[in-house]
Amino acid sequence: MKEKIKAHLFTLPRWFAIPFFGSAVLLGAVLAGGINSNAWLAFIAAILVMAGGHAFNSFLDYAWTGLDKGEVGERSAEKDYTGGQNLIESGIVSARETAINGIVCYALSAIPISFLIWRVGWQVVTLWVIGMLITFWYAKAKFNWTQELAIGSAAGPVAVLLGMFAITPNPDWVSGLIISVPLSITLGFGDMPLDEWEDAEANLKKGVKSIGYKVWEYKIDLGFYMLTWMVLAYTYQVFLIAIGQLAPLTGLTFIVFPFLVACTVFLKANFRKAAAGFMLAVSFYPVLLLVGQLLG
Repeated sequence: MKEKIKAHLFTLPRWFAIPFFGSAVLLGAVLAGGINSNAWLAFIAAILVMAGGHAFNSFLDYAWTGLDKGEVGERSAEKDYTGGQNLIESGIVSARETAINGIVCYALSAIPISFLIWRVGWQVVTLWVIGMLITFWYAKAKFNWTQELAIGSAAGPVAVLLGMFAITPNPDWVSGLIISVPLSITLGFGDMPLDEWEDAEANLKKGVKSIGYKVWEYKIDLGFYMLTWMVLAYTYQVFLIAIGQLAPLTGLTFIVFPFLVACTVFLKANFRKAAAGFMLAVSFYPVLLLVGQLLG
């Protein structure tokens, strides 16, 4: 019973991703006028949708795509930062319970969204619904080359725009889209190959198609690949600072880069520890971007 409670409260929601989604929402709020109670309502809604999406991802990868089915070595691997891929197959929770977990999280997210509808209008509903639907896109995106785009869309434009529309019904949403790009790159392209690396051998046999899996299949150096995307994110960020879309102090994100480089150096020597370190370091990128924008 303790394992089941832990699974529902901690493992399935995968709260470790809050820095990515939560920071993006608050950044959108800052861009639209500032962080107030509406921004925090959007933040709560976003992390509940994130938690529900993660639970549904575990359900869909087991019951729909079959990526999490099979013996060890035949299914997605359990990572140090999440064991959500193996909970159903190992019998800790059932597929039905996992789906209910996702439904409950989505239902709870409707509470802060209802307050936002009352305060700023119905615009937030579109982004809320899109956010919930992305998890279903993501499940099938692993088979049609759009996996990185799906997760990048959730952690980038959808989250940033939710934060913006929570503040005002008429934000500069074009700027929001432009500014969300580094966030999309960071999680969707810079970090996802790391998550896919241990799953690649088993999942490629089941027909997955994504650039991240091909990095493993074609024996591309993983550290080099991830740093290439991170350099692109940083370069684009500098461009946004230069044209006045982001505040100069968002350059605080460069504090993270040396740690990313160090982690990629040790990937081949101790993959698990280096991967966990990279995941931790890269999670500070959106947080420091937000802090820098707040400080100006």
